[in-house]
Amino acid sequence: MKVLMTALQPGGGIRTFFRYVYGQPAFEGYSFTLLAPDQGGLEAFLSTFLPAGRIELVPADSGKTGLVRQVRKLANQHAYDLVHSHGFSAGLLTQLALTGNNTPHLMTGHDMFTKPLFTGFKGYINHLLMGLLFNRLTAVHTVTEDAKHNFLEFFPGTPDDKVHPILHGVDAKFFQFGKALDIKKEIGLPTDVPLIGFFGRFMSPKGFKILVDAMGVIKMRLKVSPMPHVVTFGWGGFIREDYAYLDELGLGEYFHQMPQTDNMPGALKGVDLVAMPSRWEACGLLAMEALSAGVPIVGSDSIGLREVLDGSPARQVPVGNSAALAEALVAEIDDIELRRQVFEAYQPDAVARFSIERPARHLAELYIAVSATRGR
Repeated sequence: MKVLMTALQPGGGIRTFFRYVYGQPAFEGYSFTLLAPDQGGLEAFLSTFLPAGRIELVPADSGKTGLVRQVRKLANQHAYDLVHSHGFSAGLLTQLALTGNNTPHLMTGHDMFTKPLFTGFKGYINHLLMGLLFNRLTAVHTVTEDAKHNFLEFFPGTPDDKVHPILHGVDAKFFQFGKALDIKKEIGLPTDVPLIGFFGRFMSPKGFKILVDAMGVIKMRLKVSPMPHVVTFGWGGFIREDYAYLDELGLGEYFHQMPQTDNMPGALKGVDLVAMPSRWEACGLLAMEALSAGVPIVGSDSIGLREVLDGSPARQVPVGNSAALAEALVAEIDDIELRRQVFEAYQPDAVARFSIERPARHLAELYIAVSATRGR
């Protein structure tokens, strides 16, 4: 099958999606052309983590108009069986470019819609135009049931049978067999001090400030001894503002910033537990990774994350409730050895449940079904 893929912002979750999904045996024999900005060494990333020749990158011109022009040109010049856009913005622009072209178009949503996006007159117009273009898509792929419900909540005019939820997955065995990094030694922390890992980006949806506030509750009200510490990874986003915030609260000594790591299994296993206080997720991949690694995790009951944590030993707390998060973290710390045993016992179930082979196979089946609609 010959597939044209588009992405406007091929970082974060979209890049992880490419790495996890398109290296699977289900896509052997497929030919992918990816039209996307070559940001952050995307071409090198694809050549490192995917079979040679699996995805050919065509660097996108700058600007939305350039992307529309290139999609139209590629789609008209080549006989693609399917066009697959990644992300809402790419989906809208790609559908606009395909006006007059009958190549089936599948869009994967990698995020969630929120009400502030559509406030005011401008938001109303944007919502109207988006709905018109989304209704022209052949099909929509979401990475959780929650994401499907979110899409249909905001665009109820879309037929239910056009939206296909496939719970995403990870390279579960990669996380299962990783070897723990000695993070406490690296940051100079005594072995008896509990270490909480925060692996999210420094953006509002990931809830870092909620964790900071929870640490304040632990220090001032719960008075745990020894006081737990938090280690974070990577840069970007609002890291300066977020770290300035925790310094204002007098919590700076309890937080440690480390560079982004390529050894996620080792980093996950190098902390005592993972905190994931998300406000929302399209799909809680980090939770899948932690559970596959057998590491205790405390998460919110947010949309997109609760679907992953349900049925696991993980404690869930209400979204945005820092006091509840503090109490859940302390409860986990107080019984950490037993809790680790519980998560290790659940690990085989997590590996089977979240293995990437399943969603990759189902996506390949969806490709076949969507491409077969051509000419209908």
